[in-house]
Amino acid sequence: MSKGVKTVSIKVPQSKLSAGADAWIANRSAEPPTSDREGGTVTPLKAVEAPMAAAPAPKEKGARLTIDLPESLHRRVKAQCAGRGVRMVDVVRDFLEREFPES
Repeated sequence: MSKGVKTVSIKVPQSKLSAGADAWIANRSAEPPTSDREGGTVTPLKAVEAPMAAAPAPKEKGARLTIDLPESLHRRVKAQCAGRGVRMVDVVRDFLEREFPES
């Protein structure tokens, strides 16, 4: 008994955005544009060298801390951190540093 093989053709529509992006990549030149899509002028930015930074201090080996929190407290902390644009780990780390300073 032989098994038949079914062939399925799939058409993927090309979006206008991807066609425009492909054309931009293919036709871009080394010269920056002088106008944007809305017809405004574009001012090229000059590269600025960053000052030499001091060598970073060697990082201390990290340790993991796991704590159990009530869900309501976790949600409040997470929501307020998101509203401030900071990470929860940074807030907790800063709190611990303030609460337990090096002697």
